[in-house]
Amino acid sequence: MEKIVSVYDSYLFFPVSKGKEEQLLEIFLEENGKRHKITEFMIPVDLAEDSSYGWDFLAAFPVKQFMGKSIVLSAKKAPAAFFEAILQGESWQNRMEKHPAVHFSTKTGWINDPNGLIFREGVYHLYYQYNPMNVSWNNMTWGHAESRDLIHWQEKDAVLFPDEQGVMFSGSAILNTKGKMNLPEDAIIYYYTTAGGISDWNEGKQFVQSIAWSTDGGRTLEKREEVCIPTIHMENRDPKVFYHEESKSFVMTLWLKDADYGIFRSQDMEHWEMCQQLTFPFTWECPDLFQLTTPEGESCWFFWTAGGSCFAGDFDGYTFTPHGAEQKAYITKRSYAAQTWSNTGDRVISVPWLRLENDGRNFTGAYGIPVEFSVKKTDKGYVLLQNPVSELFANSNLITDLEDGTDKDAKGVRVEEALAAKVRLKGRSKKICRWNINDTSVSYDPESGILQVEEEQFLVKKHSENILFLVDDIILEIFFDDGEKAGAFQLKGRDVSFFTDHDDFDNIELYRIR
Repeated sequence: MEKIVSVYDSYLFFPVSKGKEEQLLEIFLEENGKRHKITEFMIPVDLAEDSSYGWDFLAAFPVKQFMGKSIVLSAKKAPAAFFEAILQGESWQNRMEKHPAVHFSTKTGWINDPNGLIFREGVYHLYYQYNPMNVSWNNMTWGHAESRDLIHWQEKDAVLFPDEQGVMFSGSAILNTKGKMNLPEDAIIYYYTTAGGISDWNEGKQFVQSIAWSTDGGRTLEKREEVCIPTIHMENRDPKVFYHEESKSFVMTLWLKDADYGIFRSQDMEHWEMCQQLTFPFTWECPDLFQLTTPEGESCWFFWTAGGSCFAGDFDGYTFTPHGAEQKAYITKRSYAAQTWSNTGDRVISVPWLRLENDGRNFTGAYGIPVEFSVKKTDKGYVLLQNPVSELFANSNLITDLEDGTDKDAKGVRVEEALAAKVRLKGRSKKICRWNINDTSVSYDPESGILQVEEEQFLVKKHSENILFLVDDIILEIFFDDGEKAGAFQLKGRDVSFFTDHDDFDNIELYRIR
């Protein structure tokens, strides 16, 4: 069936029926008797021919740029009730659901890799892989959110949608301070992977690296027709771009295939040449390359990959030379595809996607608390550290009133927002530390270095001296010894609570995070 819509407002809202069979929804612009396809989505549709249409949430599609024009909606197998349930308006409030307080998640839909992270004029931009039409992966689009403090986020309109070349995979952003591509110096340039061959619309197309830009502060993006790097290997992807001051060139890291990565250079931001190919066994996609400085003033570069495996080394603008063994930033596989923000000066700030299972709500996935990277030099080489950004505690207050837990020796708190717990362990203690967090049992054995969350065990390190817990909705993040080890977990309960036996610790501080 088809429906012709005369656009008079900012959004079309499509009914999403979770768990139903996905159908192809095509969106066309009709002008002067001709149709031009704008985009397409796979959307779960209730095929029952009922008078009323059952849906779980309404997915927003921005149409302000088509004001006064006609849009044709086509879904061959969808019943008339589906089209009748499509709304048009300035806004729509879906059923209110509990969300994490300080870990960004979208109101509805699926999210994965963070993209295009950039700081500009006091605003942190977070773009991300997004499926607005379901709570599972598909329809890769770039969603968008903004923040002034890295903690409190405002969801904005999605900016890049699937087209005839492919769907929109991961990428990065850089401020056009060198005035390239005949664009103003305050323009934002985006590099992303166009993933062809995903649907019939782009059948036969390949994975290529593409460019878009924004001249309105990142609110809307315009795609460049020409690709900047054609296909090298079948699914090469995830371009991360920065400017290397010492060699006066733009540098891009790119995943090629398997455990292979490429480093590229450009003088004009349009034409790129590979200057190095690297292999890091047992790693995968989403590369990043950044420089850190020790407190003593020594410089070190790190090559980063999607699973948090990273490598210290030297970089001269052409070649990265690793030194020492692989480091693993995470003790779990929950954190993935982290990327650093550009244009943040001396701060190197990163955020990972948290791979959370859907728990029945109308959204899937969240992002970790942004962390600031630092480095220390040890007798084993340079060690990457990650700690939550200082902004996290700017709106916090120390909790002094504790309540009794179900265990007669346990005390703790319950809060409506998020909670941070700073724990300092007794020196060389042999006693296993135990906590109950959102009805989830957590323990740490300082003698073995084993962290246990319910039945799962993770090797951290022996005799950690301090531990930071962040608890928010179903999310638990733990940082050991000033960020030397970190891990993210999915909790059993959503109601934030933290109980423990205080005799196990030298000191514990609990904070309510707003």
